[in-house]
Amino acid sequence: MKTLQKTDYVLTRNDLPVESLDIIYASESVIELFNDGFKLEVGEEFTRMTDLPATEQSKYIAFINKP
Repeated sequence: MKTLQKTDYVLTRNDLPVESLDIIYASESVIELFNDGFKLEVGEEFTRMTDLPATEQSKYIAFINKP
């Protein structure tokens, strides 16, 4: 069973993911995005997977473990 990692992030707005469940960023990828000029919109931030609300974590766990 795959689990969520504290080194993985998702883009959130108001504490909820804004992209599909298959979009997960490694911490290095987040740094690269900003180095390449990525700008957050108002209310957006990158949130550690393990800091998401439990209901959102459950969605990601189900998605990454589906056959």
